[in-house]
Amino acid sequence: MGIDNSCYSRPYKNSKNHKTGKDWTTRSSRSSWLGPREKEVLSRIFELGLTIFKPSDLSLNIDKRRVNDVLRRLVAKGVLEKISRGVYKVVADIRKLLALPTRNINGKLRAKDSDETRSSAAPIEHGMKRVVYVEGPFLDNIDAYTYSGKRVRGDRVDRSWCELSFFSKVNYAEILYRVQGVEVFGTLVIYQKDHRVRIEWRPPRGFVKRNGLASGLRMYWEMLLAAFKAILYAILKEGPIDIKQRMLRMMVDAGLKQILCV
Repeated sequence: MGIDNSCYSRPYKNSKNHKTGKDWTTRSSRSSWLGPREKEVLSRIFELGLTIFKPSDLSLNIDKRRVNDVLRRLVAKGVLEKISRGVYKVVADIRKLLALPTRNINGKLRAKDSDETRSSAAPIEHGMKRVVYVEGPFLDNIDAYTYSGKRVRGDRVDRSWCELSFFSKVNYAEILYRVQGVEVFGTLVIYQKDHRVRIEWRPPRGFVKRNGLASGLRMYWEMLLAAFKAILYAILKEGPIDIKQRMLRMMVDAGLKQILCV
């Protein structure tokens, strides 16, 4: 997912009709507003501190085509600048943009009332909730012998557990479950070293260079949360009953009750 540095040196033609971010944010509040998707994307950009990014950097639970549509609209409004294919640059003050009212699909505005409270006329829409599916168990990178004596190893194929019936002996296999509905980009690795468990996020090539270490640290926690969600669903949907019970006790012991009361 890295970006060739040469893409920043190539000229990219922008439409002459695009407004600058400054002009757009200084228009009257009566004509300036954000759609729910636009607000969600801008909130994510602001939250991660991104300045130059690819759509995949946002890691939103929104269909990729919808994200691209939102980015095109924000380019047309002068909030973003498309500096290369699939690469965008923030050119407006997102903090000010997020203060603008939100218009829902019916054209109603959600704005602050005179007493600085929120109007309930049009709730802000968030990303479409994804259904999480868990599949497994599967065997990967298997090293085994069939009943005919043929050795199978290193094929990198997710084999169903039922396929064990084809093998007379298994020397090695990586066991996995597949979770659909949760996205992790980059690589999240959990391993033990020097008697300590290390939880390491390896960002895609170019991410830290484009966005800085502060955004990298924020994305670390985002990816850790995504991994926690995947593990949680895997245990709840497929785990043995004793594992589920132990997980709940661990969560309580870790201070879950205190967190829920905050």
